[in-house]
Amino acid sequence: MANLALTGFKRDNQGIYINKDPDANIEYALDFVDYLNTGDSLSTATVTLGTITGDSAPLAFPTNAATDTNISGTKVIFRVEAGTAGNIYPIQVQITTADGDTDSRHFRIVVKDKGLE
Repeated sequence: MANLALTGFKRDNQGIYINKDPDANIEYALDFVDYLNTGDSLSTATVTLGTITGDSAPLAFPTNAATDTNISGTKVIFRVEAGTAGNIYPIQVQITTADGDTDSRHFRIVVKDKGLE
């Protein structure tokens, strides 16, 4: 299981999600520290943003997937913008490790107008 402690993710009865304001251009991180074998490291990462038919302001990478997705130690870091308030976007993070292991994690980005909490 990916480590959720420092990344802002929440959990409900449908799984892992994170809230995002539609005006935010923000970076998120998914930590694979608990997944990696001792001495292994992340080699590549791909983040896929789900789409919703007819969405006028879909969730997007500000530049492109390659530029806005990075690896830092055990974390996959990615930046997204936009999204339509009220929509829930499925996200997939696929990794390959230096030892050749591959894996995929899924979660949701819930877009809603955020106030101070």
